[in-house]
Amino acid sequence: MNLVENLTKLNLTICTAESITGGMIASNICNIEGASQVFNGGIVAYTKKMKQKLLGLNMDDINKYGVYSEKTVFSMAKAVKEKTESDIAIATSGVAGPYSDENVAPGTVYFCFYIKDKYFLEKKVFNGSRNEVRSKASMYACERLIDLL
Repeated sequence: MNLVENLTKLNLTICTAESITGGMIASNICNIEGASQVFNGGIVAYTKKMKQKLLGLNMDDINKYGVYSEKTVFSMAKAVKEKTESDIAIATSGVAGPYSDENVAPGTVYFCFYIKDKYFLEKKVFNGSRNEVRSKASMYACERLIDLL
């Protein structure tokens, strides 16, 4: 059973707040027939400024904890979940590469899966080129959410 079928069966809606994956998770969901019944929308907030402007994140927190952190993806997921009035939110932030940023190694991705009133934070490291990392992260997010459901 795919993600959309799972969400439909459970009568749940989903949204995304993506940085590193740049909308790929939303696209993966929308590629599945029936997505319009469960997908409320998504925000691609690639820069710190857009995380602040579109999602309302506190710049002091971003600077204190890092843009690539569990705190940041939690705040992203919480904000998009509230804005879209969804049951579930997936948020991502990380470093695709090829270089490190904020002392975070390439391939490092932070995820928040916010399901109803519970959240799950994860940090994963993917190997490959910049786009391979992004693709692997987006596929992982969808597969992992099925597991969590």
